[in-house]
Parts: sequence; C-alpha cells; structure tokens
Amino acid sequence: MKIDAFSKISDISVYTLRYYDRLNILKPLRVNETNGYREYSSQQLLRVAEINSLKELGLTVKEMAHFFANEIKELRHLINQTEQQIKHIQTNLFLYNNGGINFMNGITIKHTRPFLAATLLTKYQKSSKTYDQFSENIWATLEDGIKNSGGILSSPCLTMYYSGLFLRQDDEYVDQEIVEPITSELKIDKASGISVREIPAEKVASIINNDGLENIGESGNELLKWVTENNYQISGAMREIYHMNPNDSKKLLTVELQLPIEQ
Repeated sequence: MKIDAFSKISDISVYTLRYYDRLNILKPLRVNETNGYREYSSQQLLRVAEINSLKELGLTVKEMAHFFANEIKELRHLINQTEQQIKHIQTNLFLYNNGGINFMNGITIKHTRPFLAATLLTKYQKSSKTYDQFSENIWATLEDGIKNSGGILSSPCLTMYYSGLFLRQDDEYVDQEIVEPITSELKIDKASGISVREIPAEKVASIINNDGLENIGESGNELLKWVTENNYQISGAMREIYHMNPNDSKKLLTVELQLPIEQ
C-alpha cells in the first residue's frame, strides 16, 4: 500500500514515516523505482506496535534507532544468556530432586523427589517406521507445545517406559511417556495430547551408562537382573534420563536408568 494509506491505518503522519525511514526505524517495504513512491505492508504494523511500546518505555527516537539497529544481535545474546542461566538452575534443581547422579560404575539405590513436568504419552509399533524417526517427531511435538505455551525447555529430560522396552520386552508396542521437567504450570492446548502433571517421588535402583545410548539395552537388563536377585519388586515405569554435557547442550553425556522398586 502507498504511504498515505499506511499513514491512516498506522496513525503515523506521512512526515513522521519519512523521518522514521531516514533513521532506519521503519523503512518502507519497497520504493517504486519509476515514481519513487514508498510502499508499505500491513505486516509492518507489528513494527508500529514495537515503536509505540518503546515510546511508552520513554525511549527517544534516536534511542529507538540504536535499538532497532542492534536488536537482533543484542536480543539473541540476551535471550541465549538468560535461557542458559535458567537451564543451569533447572538442571541443578532436577539433580537435587533426583537424589544426585552417581557417575561411578555399579547400581545404587536412591530416593527421588516429585517434580512438575510436561509429558506426552505415546505408543510405538515396533514393525512401523524406525524408532529414531518416531522419537524425533514426538519430542518435537512436546517441545513445540511447551514453547508455544510460553515455557522454556529444561534439562535433563527423560522417557518413562511402561512396556515393550526394558519391561515386557516382547510386546508388539512400546508404551512410553516422554517427559520435560518444568518449573511452573503451563496452559497447553489439550488437543496436542500434552499433559502437565507431577512425576511422583520414588525409591529407585539406578544404573549409569557413560556411553550415551550405546549398549543401553544391556544396562537395562543388568538393572532388571539386579532387582530380581536382590528380592525387589518393580513398582513403576523404567525412567531413562538424558544428562547433557554442560559445555555443549546438544551433546549427550550420560544416560541414567532408574527403576522404581519396593520390597
């Protein structure tokens, strides 16, 4: 649309729009090469809303120009820094509630504390597409649901297996629940299948696999064998916890298996 039309719907004078253009605060979508007319898009009303918000905060026009010139770099840095701080706090909180993590070899018994989480119950048919493809899709669904509800992804996350893997391994389906710890209640669209609930405290037998997911099945069988030999009863789902490298949030450092038990 031409500048006069955009001026009317944005409630900004043509003179001010030209001034904003010179300061790179609000540039036109394009400039017609033939007649030099400035053309705007209705989507640029979002920038108008940002300008009005900055005005309410008391920023001058020159301060706005500096803000918009540096906003992407500065905001990304600030967001990344804040998210890393939150994840660090959440990880420490989870480890505290989880009874710590034993990086030594062998099986230990510990008591976990309850924690709030966003979860997604899923069922995987072993004869269908690969588990990696299936897993990637469901984690994306859960993570998107948390982000779209204003939440921030935390660490470590985990999967709870009810059957088909580790427990009742011969079942055709893997019944599982993927779990992202959160620090506050979230309002998530029920149609997404995502639930927000408290994961209960448990007495668990724990085993550490420092090779990530490599040989995780052997570790699970070793844990099941130990539980049976020591006369414990399985009282809940197997928990597969993914401890990430603190220096590289995308690199899996350790996988911990926990099996709730009772005597």
